[in-house]
Amino acid sequence: MVDITYELEKSIWTEKDFELMGWHDAQIYKMALGKDLEFDIDYIFKWNQPELEGLPFTFWVAPATLVFKKAKILSFDFELAMEDVFEIDYIEREVTGEKITWLIVTQRGEIEFTCEGFDQYIRQKPLLQFGQTVPYRERMGTSLERVQLENNSYLSSKEYIEARQKTFEYYENARKRHLKRQEMKELNLRRENHQIATKEYLLQKKGINEMIDFYNYWLKGTDFEKW
Repeated sequence: MVDITYELEKSIWTEKDFELMGWHDAQIYKMALGKDLEFDIDYIFKWNQPELEGLPFTFWVAPATLVFKKAKILSFDFELAMEDVFEIDYIEREVTGEKITWLIVTQRGEIEFTCEGFDQYIRQKPLLQFGQTVPYRERMGTSLERVQLENNSYLSSKEYIEARQKTFEYYENARKRHLKRQEMKELNLRRENHQIATKEYLLQKKGINEMIDFYNYWLKGTDFEKW
């Protein structure tokens, strides 16, 4: 079963933590340039190894406000359409004497600038996600507020709790379907190696396919349909 607990070390991260951090696949929802350069992102704290080989990763993700303080000498190079997903690939830091240059490489282009450092505010506790982002209501929309571990009443609502339970039911069905698919591969391998009689093979194949079809039916139209 997937791990449903995560201990957050702290709610504000800074340039002192840079070597411990990584922004790969962090989605950007909003960006603002004023006194500081600010980003509203989903920060992925942890990639969880799949419970079964062949299943996708799960993730511990939290909405965060990333603030580069007093950013200067900015250059932007983007190719971005409104419908495009805007994700960070990685962030680099180069120190030359007293000058600190930052490069944010996204899937759609780059941002380069100088500044002394950053603060990253974790606005809510990380949530276990079956994808790399936090759904809109779970992250309370988009925001550049510099708040820490803000309370989200939706997460304690009956609607959310029931939806969350349903999600884990879907996951469990996807896991069981995956096991049945593995069982089918093993059965076919036994057949190829002449380790099972034709009649027994056909009976087992029929039973496994019926279970796979059953799980396909319940997962149709869900995020787990193509798992």
